[in-house]
Amino acid sequence: MKPNNWVSSSQATELLSKQLVTWPLAEKNYKALEAVQVKSFDMGGFSIRAQFNPARIVSTGAKVDARSLKERKCFLCPENLPVEQERLPFGFRHLVLCNPYPIFPQHFTIPTRKHTPQLILPQWNDFLELTRRLAPFTVFYNGPRSGASAPDHAHFQAVTRGIMPLDEEVTQFIRQSYTSVYDNRIYPLTGNLRPGLVIQAATEEAATRLFKKIYAALPILPGEPEPMMNIFGSYYDNNWVITVIPRKRHRPWQYEAEGNDHLLSSPGAADIGGLFITPLEKDFKKINPELLRDVYQQVCLSDRDVEEIFVHLSSN
Repeated sequence: MKPNNWVSSSQATELLSKQLVTWPLAEKNYKALEAVQVKSFDMGGFSIRAQFNPARIVSTGAKVDARSLKERKCFLCPENLPVEQERLPFGFRHLVLCNPYPIFPQHFTIPTRKHTPQLILPQWNDFLELTRRLAPFTVFYNGPRSGASAPDHAHFQAVTRGIMPLDEEVTQFIRQSYTSVYDNRIYPLTGNLRPGLVIQAATEEAATRLFKKIYAALPILPGEPEPMMNIFGSYYDNNWVITVIPRKRHRPWQYEAEGNDHLLSSPGAADIGGLFITPLEKDFKKINPELLRDVYQQVCLSDRDVEEIFVHLSSN
């Protein structure tokens, strides 16, 4: 039995427009987003944008240790959602919600209806379906220790495409480096401080096969339920373009530092996508290319690491 309640990008946009009228919190925060300060840094061949967004302190400062998660009510469970927050069922398993603390002009959170841990494999098919149905939005996934503020509840996010520099980086990379013919393959993406692997696939079966190859090639660190990663999905020209950015660390050392060294940064997909979020003005003011380079090098793999993974994939 196939569900008949798929949600399109236009339906999601209509939901957001409605919520901006009916939900004061959403209206306030989306209005504030129009005035957020943004700085752009030329990193030598690519750019990083820093966004000063005070409302995001709820997510960036979230306590995600086991005890804290157990002691708080899960804010993604349907019974705990604000009464003003409307929901659109997507398939059998997910809900499309307006994110009341936006980073993007259009920002949706897409949790599972049931409380289940944040893991990618059990909801991979849903990720592909969401990416296709919600085009032209970018759909992304934060691993449980790669930026997810609710690692105990499976969810995705869908956002305005083109705000994250990575969106255009990947598009240009594919156009400049490879044939325009889509041939179901994996490409290495390096030289941008957030190296990763790009899947280009014309079918769900091909996308799944290639992703599982990458998944199996990535290290699983002690105590982690899956490889640390952020995943970005787009669908255009009847093809999936999926970027997997492997991670090696949850947060930079500055997150726990005190005094002038402290930096409230818990990099998630937006940050890895090149939109570096700072909820504190003091951090926004001190962000510079050197600090950005330091943070990304701490939490992401090196170009050499990713190239070695690609060589391994190519030989199997």
